[in-house]
Formats: sequence, C-alpha cells, structure tokens
Amino acid sequence: MAQFSIKHDRLTVTLRWWEKLAARRSHLTIPLRAIRGVSCVADPLTELGVGQRHGATHIPGWTYTGTMSQDPGGRVLAVCHRKGPGIVLELADATYSKIVISTPHASEYAQKLQKIVA
Repeated sequence: MAQFSIKHDRLTVTLRWWEKLAARRSHLTIPLRAIRGVSCVADPLTELGVGQRHGATHIPGWTYTGTMSQDPGGRVLAVCHRKGPGIVLELADATYSKIVISTPHASEYAQKLQKIVA
C-alpha cells in the first residue's frame, strides 16, 4: 500500500511498483499549501463515485488505480484497492482536484495532515 511522508513543505506519497504500473505514474509530491481538506474514509472505492476514466486500471470491486474526470470537480487520482480504509485529499491549484488512496494507516495519516494544514 501507499506510504506517506511529510518533509518540509511537501507531502510525498510513495507507491509500490505495481501501483505505479497500474496508475501509469510514479510517486506523488504535493505541496502542503495545495491541500484544502483531508478525510479518512471506510471504503475509498465508494468515494470515487461516477466519472470518466483516463488511463486507469479498473477491476470492479477489486481495484481502481489511475485518473478519472468528475463533473463538477475536475481530475481525480485514485489508488484504491478492495475494502478497507483510505484517505481523501482535496486539493486547490494542483494537477488533481482530489486524490483518493487506500492505506491501512489512513486514520494516522489524516490526523497528521489535518494538524499541519489546518
């Protein structure tokens, strides 16, 4: 699963090799100033809703990894796997308007980020 690290004014999301392959992108580096909201969700797959897929690997009920467009709302990057907790990052002035990631450490990451970006 993805791992988060915060250094200076940036959040880095480190993806596993197979997540990089499925998402068709490498690790993410997000300026903390771009994060407008952070929440922990029980099932990140349901957080995605309806949208048009662009370069995504989607196996219903199993994984959704890649980019999608949502109206309204812009582009969403998702790295979501099966059932389990996840984190949702709402962004402003960034390539994506939202990033949704499955991680068993979602609650811990969300608490840390909420303290920093509040």
